[in-house]
Amino acid sequence: MVGTVDLHEIVTPVLLVDRPRLLKNIEDMAERARRLGVVLRPHAKTHKSPAIAALQREQGAVGLTVATVAEAEAFAAEGIDDLVLTTPPVGEWRLDRVVALARRARVRVTVDDVDVLAALDRACRRGGADIGYLWELDSGVGRFGTPPGAATAELIAGAADRTSNASFDGLLTFGGHSYAATDWQGIVAAARDEREAIAQTATALRERGIEPRLTSVGSTPTAHAMERDDAITEIRPGNYVFYDATQVALGVVPVERCALSVLATVTSRPAPDRLILDSGSKALAAERLTVLSSGFGLIEGHPELRVERLYEEQAIVHGDEPCDIPVGARLRVIPNHACAAANLHSRMLAVEEEAVVEEWSVAAREWREIEAERRPAWSTR
Repeated sequence: MVGTVDLHEIVTPVLLVDRPRLLKNIEDMAERARRLGVVLRPHAKTHKSPAIAALQREQGAVGLTVATVAEAEAFAAEGIDDLVLTTPPVGEWRLDRVVALARRARVRVTVDDVDVLAALDRACRRGGADIGYLWELDSGVGRFGTPPGAATAELIAGAADRTSNASFDGLLTFGGHSYAATDWQGIVAAARDEREAIAQTATALRERGIEPRLTSVGSTPTAHAMERDDAITEIRPGNYVFYDATQVALGVVPVERCALSVLATVTSRPAPDRLILDSGSKALAAERLTVLSSGFGLIEGHPELRVERLYEEQAIVHGDEPCDIPVGARLRVIPNHACAAANLHSRMLAVEEEAVVEEWSVAAREWREIEAERRPAWSTR
């Protein structure tokens, strides 16, 4: 297939990556990290692809951020040995896998609870491993994390005295509330929230004799909005490798920077202003991450069209005026959420213009853990 096949010969729906755009996105964020004076640890949940991770590391990424133990195992198997896991390892099956990883790679985990930390420390002692952890702060998104400031610093200080194999490495926060912004100033404010959460808590820790060696923030919008600041040592954007219709709606990038799309075929024209595509929610993901989105994706090259509805196997596309796109035509749909769309596919085709140049596996998309021995997929042991 690779290098010789025209896109018009490809079965649809299929995930496409515009390789020149992807490379530019990777290079630009790496340069931005250098200008900000921080290290770049991209979140690999976006692409779940060892091939793309390798491109990021070639441009200076120090390692990867991952969302699940399965992702951590998949990337560690590819030789990536500096990972941050952003889901607290709750449950013995997760702890066992994290400890096994920590014996062969540098793995840090995030925690926001002293009991979870104690269980992690016990598992590391039992498994003969040492591991670093980052304490997560809630800077506004209302998901993981304790409130920034003195109370959290006191928690961290107390916990540090009670662990032997799990060591405090620093602070982490996620400015995901940037996706609730309705203008650029809202994104700037979210970036400021990240910085202030880190700075307040770091100051309180230093007053207690604890130095956070790593201070990590991250989201693609806030990575674009943040300013150089000594309080921050690391950024963790993920979506930037692809961008998507949400980033366009938020004003982070123009549509021409979007590298990921789903190639779809027009299967019906039931009305002059309506098209049916063969790429529904199982190919695109039915998400609206911002109130600024007007539909479920953008049609590349056709700003007059909008994806108004998704069924499992179909997308309903409306135009402001009658259009002359025929049945059988191929269209590229830029999804609202590139991370979720990529996770729906087992492969992506890297393209340049209208030719396929590489095929990349979405290797880390499995939920279940990679295990040395075969067990039922539903088993936790």
